[in-house]
Amino acid sequence: MVLPVLMLLIMGIIVYGQWLACANALQQSANEGARASLSGLSQDERALTARQTVSDSLSHYDGIDQRKVVIGIQDDGTTLNVTVNYDMSDQPVMKLPFVPIPDKIVSRSAAVRLTNF
Repeated sequence: MVLPVLMLLIMGIIVYGQWLACANALQQSANEGARASLSGLSQDERALTARQTVSDSLSHYDGIDQRKVVIGIQDDGTTLNVTVNYDMSDQPVMKLPFVPIPDKIVSRSAAVRLTNF
């Protein structure tokens, strides 16, 4: 009777551990992209720098498929917001039938002010 509960607990730790690792990677990449965008002089240059930095940062994380990453940049001239979305639905561990699965679309964002202080 203890074995099923133990297995459920271990599978839950694995699923949520993988989800949290992915969420952390996305957050760190969004942070790096937002900081790097400050070097751009125009909206287009800031957006390009942010996208490249996020892609470069995510390439260092194993298990993240770059083809399923969606990067959004919003720049209104005073604040730049970098949003990174990743679809984890194809991950085998996210398909376990007996573990409550967190949201399969992981989304993280970071913002920086562009105006003078």
